[in-house]
Amino acid sequence: MDRRGFIKICGGTAALAGLQTTYLETVGAAEVKTFARVKLVDEQGNPIKASLLTTEEAYIFHYPYRSTPCFLVNLAAKPADPMTMQSDDGEYKWSGGIGPNGALVSYSAICAHQLSYPNKEHSPIHYTGKTASKLAGRGGMIVCCEHDRVYDPSQGGKMVVTTKEATQPLTAIVIEHDAGTDEIYATGVAGGLLYDEFFRSYKRALLAEYGPGVAKEEVTGSASTMLMSKFTGGIDQC
Repeated sequence: MDRRGFIKICGGTAALAGLQTTYLETVGAAEVKTFARVKLVDEQGNPIKASLLTTEEAYIFHYPYRSTPCFLVNLAAKPADPMTMQSDDGEYKWSGGIGPNGALVSYSAICAHQLSYPNKEHSPIHYTGKTASKLAGRGGMIVCCEHDRVYDPSQGGKMVVTTKEATQPLTAIVIEHDAGTDEIYATGVAGGLLYDEFFRSYKRALLAEYGPGVAKEEVTGSASTMLMSKFTGGIDQC
């Protein structure tokens, strides 16, 4: 824990470094929590190129821990303007998308309601792409079929189905885009941090899959990134 710091990431600093970054400016208590700067790569270890990403489905990578999955979503259109979000840990400002079209966003793939998450056998939570799910009533949403939650990735990952008890937004993953190389990096997280609860809830399953202590190891260097349909054996529909 001592190796991590808390920073406020500003767009001006990123511009000076030749990078475009999503960032969460502190408004209340929910500061950006920094982890290792990790390059997103494909299954062969080649850097993922932002301009080549599909808009039909999400990609999966693991960050900031070996066992915590994330969505990388290339939206069909540029998302909403920056907005103030409310998590259980406090307020923060979500800055929108990055990339060539300003439409690339990333969130934890752990549902903020009861921690449902994608695994290699199946996934109760997924990004719908252009397909209109029955639950959401439209495409472009992140839906969790476990308890019927819908999150809008174009609006900071906030919950948008009003017939259910309100749930905090999905944890945002801070990502950078290097315009010179078209490469993507993950650098931190913000919003409601559910990792400790996730590790407790799935202790046995994570131990069986990763071995002792591995699930909580922080990702460094690079993170393998693949289409959701390649990562999991089945995607729940709702």
